[in-house]
Amino acid sequence: MGRVIALDLSRRTEVLVADKDPESLSGLKAVKTFSGNFREIPDLEKAEVIVTALPSEVARDVVEFLLKQGKNVVDISFTDYDPFELDKLAKANGCLYLPHAGFAPGLSNILAGKLYYGHGSRNIEILVAGLQDKPMPPMGYIPTFNASSVIDEYTRPARYMENGSLKEADPLDSVETMELEGVGAVESFYSDGLSTILQTFKEGSIIEKTLRYKGHMEKMRFLNDMGYFSSEKIGNSSAREISDELFRRTVRDVPDMSILKVIPKDRRGPEYSIIDHYDRKNGISSMGRMTGFSAAAMTMAVIKSKIHATGTFPAEWIGKDDTAFSFIMEYLKEHSIDIRLINH
Repeated sequence: MGRVIALDLSRRTEVLVADKDPESLSGLKAVKTFSGNFREIPDLEKAEVIVTALPSEVARDVVEFLLKQGKNVVDISFTDYDPFELDKLAKANGCLYLPHAGFAPGLSNILAGKLYYGHGSRNIEILVAGLQDKPMPPMGYIPTFNASSVIDEYTRPARYMENGSLKEADPLDSVETMELEGVGAVESFYSDGLSTILQTFKEGSIIEKTLRYKGHMEKMRFLNDMGYFSSEKIGNSSAREISDELFRRTVRDVPDMSILKVIPKDRRGPEYSIIDHYDRKNGISSMGRMTGFSAAAMTMAVIKSKIHATGTFPAEWIGKDDTAFSFIMEYLKEHSIDIRLINH
């Protein structure tokens, strides 16, 4: 994801890419690079915006360090801490923190924010998926992002809002089958991807559901029931640690697609619908496109002062501002990301 973001932004502004692993920087000939500790990044004071694309377990330390330096931060990590915990720190240092700025959460929040703030919708359903073009063995699915985070989708309670009240659902107990145009039979389940919306939307009902090919969730329920997702230590490791590694080993580069539907169930506003596919010409996965270009769009919106604020600024607030919203929609359109408006 970081590679996609860096190369895209380099076409519009000067970019420095930093990573502790030199191998991760290989092939980035269009940009300046630095391999080493993030606290030693050269010329950090010159940066207008820092984009962080890091594993969730290390993201907070890096973000806090950057905010203390007064740097605007756009972060695509889906972390388990409350981003508003860093609001005072960002404001004290006169900078902006835009968390969870990827595909979902991220673009999904922007579109939900447009429905909520711009159209007055109070009953919103988000459907999201990153799938291969066809089911792949042995699970009927290959992780399209961090494999451990994929397992989290099945084990972490899914938070949602119902009539203004916070609720939770067990993802593996919420599986339903539905027909998706252009895809066929899929399974949907409650997922915990609403992020800051759970705090910023003060009323109404909003849920997020993730989609998988039919049959996949039965396999995940079996693995969970057998204890393969348990963090309990058995000897020197846990079943969860082994499962994380085995899931990672299934990853391979095959054509994928990303699906996003943000639906006003009360029909206040349009349904936003995206079905995006693997970029064969440039060798970029659809998930890379949707996450990377969404993050790049938000970053350029900050650089171009379409978003100007201090403190924690969640993606859904972009939906309040026609200028910022239009800028990001146009940016994605330029990257051939087709956001269809249905019933509008």
